[in-house]
Amino acid sequence: MIKDTGTLSEIRQDWNGVETLRNKLHVSAFASVGMISGQFPFTLSNAAHNLPFIHAFSVLNEVLIVLEKEGHFKCKSIFLGKLLEKSEKALPWQDFSTIKTGAGRRNDVAHRADLLERGDVGNMWMQ
Repeated sequence: MIKDTGTLSEIRQDWNGVETLRNKLHVSAFASVGMISGQFPFTLSNAAHNLPFIHAFSVLNEVLIVLEKEGHFKCKSIFLGKLLEKSEKALPWQDFSTIKTGAGRRNDVAHRADLLERGDVGNMWMQ
């Protein structure tokens, strides 16, 4: 759908970064036996699992900016919420509801430091 091949290549590299980070964190979480004072640092683990989640929505934001610039829909904002709102009817979303929910959860993490639990982050990937 993105016409500019250079931009598409950059976005694909960004997405590969999301997947690579997610996989590294997944492997590290299982391999780690890190204990602090006899307790596993769950908050730290949750924060690590939230990184690729935030990164994924950053890539989505960039994709929507590019698609808007290419004329697929009109939006005067560069912010994810507005871009999603304006693109909902214009783009062939497979499951817009899940994306919208994920964007809301992303805002909770990014703006309110309300970390998703490791299992919740994994569930968002599986939808």
